[in-house]
Amino acid sequence: MKMRVSLVAAALILGKMTFAQSVEDGKRFLYYERYQSAKDAFQKALAAKPNDGEITYWLGQAELGLKDSASAMALYQKGGSTDPWMLVALGEMELKGGKNADARNHFETAISIGKGKDAGILAAVARANIDAGPGDANYAIEKLNQAIEREKKHVEASLYVDLGDAYAKLIDGGNAVTNYNNALQADPKYAAAHYKIGLIYETQRNPTQYVPEYEAAIAADPNFGPAYYRLYIHYYSRDVEKSKDYLTQYTAHADPGPLVDQANVDILYASQHYKEAVDKSKAMLPGTPDAFKPHYYKLMAYALDSLRDYADAKTDIDTYFAHPDDSLTAKNYQEAAHIYFKGNFNKDSVFNYLRKAIAMDTLQANKDAYVAYAAALSDSLGDMGQKAYWVGQIYQMDKQPDPQDLYNWGSQLFTSADAIRAKDSAKTGASDPYYTRADSVFGVYIDKFPDYAVYGYYWRARTNWALDTTLKQGLAVPYFQKMIQMADTSKDSVKFVDQIKVGYQYLIQYYLMKKDYKSAAENVSKFLPYDPSNQQMINLKNVLEKYLARAAAAGKTGK
Repeated sequence: MKMRVSLVAAALILGKMTFAQSVEDGKRFLYYERYQSAKDAFQKALAAKPNDGEITYWLGQAELGLKDSASAMALYQKGGSTDPWMLVALGEMELKGGKNADARNHFETAISIGKGKDAGILAAVARANIDAGPGDANYAIEKLNQAIEREKKHVEASLYVDLGDAYAKLIDGGNAVTNYNNALQADPKYAAAHYKIGLIYETQRNPTQYVPEYEAAIAADPNFGPAYYRLYIHYYSRDVEKSKDYLTQYTAHADPGPLVDQANVDILYASQHYKEAVDKSKAMLPGTPDAFKPHYYKLMAYALDSLRDYADAKTDIDTYFAHPDDSLTAKNYQEAAHIYFKGNFNKDSVFNYLRKAIAMDTLQANKDAYVAYAAALSDSLGDMGQKAYWVGQIYQMDKQPDPQDLYNWGSQLFTSADAIRAKDSAKTGASDPYYTRADSVFGVYIDKFPDYAVYGYYWRARTNWALDTTLKQGLAVPYFQKMIQMADTSKDSVKFVDQIKVGYQYLIQYYLMKKDYKSAAENVSKFLPYDPSNQQMINLKNVLEKYLARAAAAGKTGK
């Protein structure tokens, strides 16, 4: 009988150990982002202890890691609404659905059940607010500080990492890194802290900082797969052989699954095996979870672009944008613009995609590059209206624009207007808005950069001349007069000879048209010092002088 009791006791102890191991194994797999292994461990633990709220919570976290929100929601809804872990879980799903008030109510109820003393619940509430887009990072910080206070005698490194994540969500990199370093003080082998510091520096596009952090994560824990993955990504477009090596390491330390499959297809593209990348993507698509399918369409679009198969590339990039994943970047919009341009598809879409790229990118240098690219494409397409718009964007997006940028904009507006007028056989006046805009831009040019006002007045005169080709309104007169006055008195007047001559030629034509021969003669006389051998002007001067002499003799005014 004693033997039987001992056997029963041993079985119970072994069962508890196995249960505890499976839960801890699951959490460890979550830490390593091995979500399928985590799911398997938690399912095993839940089978041994059905309806356990905490295990159900962690199982749902594994489902979310696998991007299976539907399974997580179904699991949580079956878990009941009185267990604090289930209340946190339901609150997280409500946050993801935008039901912030309902979520907050569930969080507060979960916390109150434990009288605010359960650090695990506090941390879970914080993580929900960190991970869900509409979550409140400040609320997460508050709850994590409460959890840390509760555990002050022995604070786990994970709490500091969670706190760092909350600050990272607030784009407060300084406090984020401070808390990740606190995690390393708590546990120097906690690789996730190095990894998270690396992510902060990667958002700042600082490889001299983030690469060593990922390497430090691996040194702290060689089993930490996510660090291998980030290094694979880093070298993807820099050193494909190194990228392959890190991908091999990542594959060895990750669960088989969609992300690993995806990376092993991506490396084919990086290795310029474009057809193989397309063929492998097509083979993978039928068995790939929906959440991972968009990436394959994007990858195929890039590969088909490289193969100059623009029709299929357009189909795939359109499919991707219909249901994009969270890897969408501004450069994807630029790629779409390129595909549409090279395939001679809808021209408006080319520039709409570039506008989206500019709106999405946060780095000014990248925005400037997109604008320059758009200007170049508009040139290639012969779309002078678009060219004028994008040259204007170069000036408008520059926080410290120089005179040349503004001059280029006005000049391009004028050039575009001339080109549009040349094509306007029906004489609809389609060019007039561009001339008017050019006039306005050169007005700003005069105000902002008065040292260059001679050029500003010259081009205001030219744009108004273009708007008044018959000279009947004399729109350009005041601008040419002002330009000549400033050029004549300038210490650099020699530089402006060509502009002065154009100005006098216009004024001569204007006064001749008005039959104001006296003013015409005066302007001819002013012109000749700048071009004394101009025989046409010499002859005109003689004709006008004789006419005015005869008029004076006859008692006329000369008009």
